[in-house]
Amino acid sequence: MIMNFPPLVARNIFPCLVLCMPLGAQVKETHKIVEEWVQTKLLISEESTKWKSEKAALTDLDNALTREVEELDKSLKTFQNEETTIEEERIKLTARKEEAEDSTRKLFEELEDLRAEIDSIMQILPAPLSEKLAPFREKLGEPEEEPDLPLRKRLEIAVSILQSVHLFNRSVTMERIEFTLDEDKSREFLVLYFGLGAAYFVNESGTIAGYGEPGTDGWEWTRDDSLASEVSAGVDLMKNRALPRFLELPLPAPERIER
Repeated sequence: MIMNFPPLVARNIFPCLVLCMPLGAQVKETHKIVEEWVQTKLLISEESTKWKSEKAALTDLDNALTREVEELDKSLKTFQNEETTIEEERIKLTARKEEAEDSTRKLFEELEDLRAEIDSIMQILPAPLSEKLAPFREKLGEPEEEPDLPLRKRLEIAVSILQSVHLFNRSVTMERIEFTLDEDKSREFLVLYFGLGAAYFVNESGTIAGYGEPGTDGWEWTRDDSLASEVSAGVDLMKNRALPRFLELPLPAPERIER
């Protein structure tokens, strides 16, 4: 059915249709803009969320690196302190080593002096005591030889020898000694040693007697038969065959032995 509009109505509807057509296109364009704006906001939101996540990770990494740097600084400071302590200990140990070497050198020099003194004393010791101490003297070695024992052990041996000599020097002992008197044949005598200062001898029959003095090459014996009676009395005292009493014997004054 064909509708017929009055002329006035027709004139009003046509402009309206003309105006309505651009408006639809504008709405469509607006929808497109809105969609693009929404997508942009979503993209911005996603990027923002991603950035926040990355920022948090970077912050954690920064904190971790900061702690690590602090630990390294602390370790470095500790190492520097330890290095200083080690250096101080090294200096102390070096000083102690030098002191020990100096002490060892002094002990070695003192041992050499003791060995020379012992050699001088060994020449005037009675044969039994000298033979007893001879093995210990051998352990001291000779100056030109490489020692078999350490310095400390040799020093102990030297001190032991001197102690034995000291005990002998403080006592009166009797020994049977064989020696030549006045270029005569060798005879055996009973000898009373008053330490290392003097000695008196007599034969078994009590007819030959005399005294002895220590010299550089050993004991020097002098015959004096007038001493036979007193020396024989001394022998009896040592053998517990007489009551204790004083002995009237001359005291020789030997020259100082050069050592």
